[in-house]
Amino acid sequence: MEFKRVLFLKKQMAQKVGKTAPALSEQEVFSMDALTLAYMGDVCWSYFIRKSLIDTGIHNVQILNSLSSEMVSAKWQSRILFEIREVLNDRELKVCKRARNTHSSVPKSATVEEYRESTAFEGLLGYLKLSDQEERLQFLMNKSLKYMAGEMNHEK
Repeated sequence: MEFKRVLFLKKQMAQKVGKTAPALSEQEVFSMDALTLAYMGDVCWSYFIRKSLIDTGIHNVQILNSLSSEMVSAKWQSRILFEIREVLNDRELKVCKRARNTHSSVPKSATVEEYRESTAFEGLLGYLKLSDQEERLQFLMNKSLKYMAGEMNHEK
């Protein structure tokens, strides 16, 4: 992106921050760039995991950080998406497909497949959050956490 464009967008953002924006329709959220949805989904999942860990009574920051880093990884998110895919509706599957097919650089900590699937998972969560489908979002995140906890209990 051009430097002038970035400066323009930064100035525009500064003028809008703190002002109430009109609510987005489900269609507007559905039509958003998939990476924008994944950006929001990443925040949702990270917060949900961190809060869930604190709720277990663990208060040591080093342990919390170690566990949350593992649980928010592309490896786990791709496994979770595979597990919950059967309960997703057509609209949610379309969001996942769009997010999965976006092109971005893959970190060394994940395979290309894991990273794409994790982007799809995050895109799904971002879509649900931004389209104000809180009950569905909580259902899927709780289902995902239960699956992950069960799998972690079976690992050595």
